[in-house]
Amino acid sequence: MKEADNSFATVVSASDQTPAYAAVENPKQKEELERELQQKREQLLLLRRQQEELEKQKTDLEDLRRKHEEYARGRQEMIEQLTRGLVLLEREQLEAQRRGELCASTRQSFCEALDQLQRIRDEEWTSTTVRTELSRALGIIENTRAELQRASARLECLNPKLLSPEGKKDDGAAEFGRHMRLGFAASLPLIVAGTIWLIVFLLMKR
Repeated sequence: MKEADNSFATVVSASDQTPAYAAVENPKQKEELERELQQKREQLLLLRRQQEELEKQKTDLEDLRRKHEEYARGRQEMIEQLTRGLVLLEREQLEAQRRGELCASTRQSFCEALDQLQRIRDEEWTSTTVRTELSRALGIIENTRAELQRASARLECLNPKLLSPEGKKDDGAAEFGRHMRLGFAASLPLIVAGTIWLIVFLLMKR
């Protein structure tokens, strides 16, 4: 009976130790663990690469959004400036046409008035015709003075101060200022076009 008990204990003891030994030393389980660990490492590396790619895409999108906002802002700004410039130029053009037509008609009337004055032959007046001729000459002078005053009211260049001998001293400065204004109006399209070209150039460099 005792021998049987000892034999049973020995079998049980050997049976208890075998699984623990196999769990530690089983090559298949160790290989599976290594393979699973390698898979995790590869997955982690893949995730890092995906993260880097996403970061790059994020940076590209932010740069694209910034450029698009700059483009939209610059485009709107140029449209507004060009629109205002065109309105001003059209207004100046219409004013210049009106002034040109007015200058042409005034010039014609001045030529006619000057011709009438120059055709007066006061040296040919006689004692019998002097009263009639003098009245007619005074009427021509009064009509010419009235025409000159009307023209002066319509045209700044015919300001009585500028037509007088004293006003001729400042005529050069006034003429220079007028040419400056006309030059700026003529150069405005080139200035606007140059601004647009500069903005496009800066956008292309970025």
